[in-house]
Amino acid sequence: MIRRLPSMQVLQAFAATARTGSMTRAADALCVTHGAISRHIRALESQLGCTLFLRAGRQLELTATGRELADDLDRALRAVELSLAGAAERRARERQSLHVNVSPELAGAWLVPRLPQLREALPGLDLSIAASTEDPDFARSDLDVSLRYGPAPFTGYQCLKLLDDDIIVVCSPGFAQRHAGMTAADTAQLPRLRHARFRWSQWGAAAGVALDEPEDGIVFDCRALLIEAAASGMGLALTRGLLAREAIASGRLVQPLPASFPASHNCYIVWRGDNPKQGLIRGFAEWLREVALRG
Repeated sequence: MIRRLPSMQVLQAFAATARTGSMTRAADALCVTHGAISRHIRALESQLGCTLFLRAGRQLELTATGRELADDLDRALRAVELSLAGAAERRARERQSLHVNVSPELAGAWLVPRLPQLREALPGLDLSIAASTEDPDFARSDLDVSLRYGPAPFTGYQCLKLLDDDIIVVCSPGFAQRHAGMTAADTAQLPRLRHARFRWSQWGAAAGVALDEPEDGIVFDCRALLIEAAASGMGLALTRGLLAREAIASGRLVQPLPASFPASHNCYIVWRGDNPKQGLIRGFAEWLREVALRG
């Protein structure tokens, strides 16, 4: 077994000469000099200890050993070429792919319904979406972007605010019909669903009425479940306008009263500033923001 393999230049010189039957044509094909091809062939023959070509006039003919080596080398170089092309293709796909971490409620209520629009706007982008309530771990090499609610800024990261969201009151169409003509003051006597973070007193202040928190009833800590409870007709609910947007558009929910108040925390698109996919991430983030602001 040969302890030290010939260089790629030597192997390419031999393969080109074997293919063309001429050192001159091999030199032209590889954009090198005739002398360089000749030196590479001599070096290979010296290393192998055998003759690879016989001269027949101006043409070179392969010996039996040369022919066998040429056939084997041709297959090997083709395999290398395919492997390199595959690696380049995989790298190109990686550059056009983003791993996104998002809260389950935001994914289900807003992001996923807009994926068909995203495919049309950014057709070359492949997304891998992980829904999680945990804080994003950007130490993982496969995480590119996180959509998270929180106070800005996110120290040490790039971020873009999705929009300034409002807390609104929603209910099912059936509930609204049963209580047609309701006013803000009437809500004190109506079934109101509770959420751990949204306070009815804040909404009442925005509506110009004094409201205490409901003393009984289910308390939800998941906004997606809260929206489902409201859509099933259980009562009035406070939720983020962004999360209710799709359900309102589809007719599953209505906004029976116009009062609202600003959310204390908004949704941000967060990513690492040293991520090599900066252009792709910013294009994705700006598209999300544009769609969110569009309503």
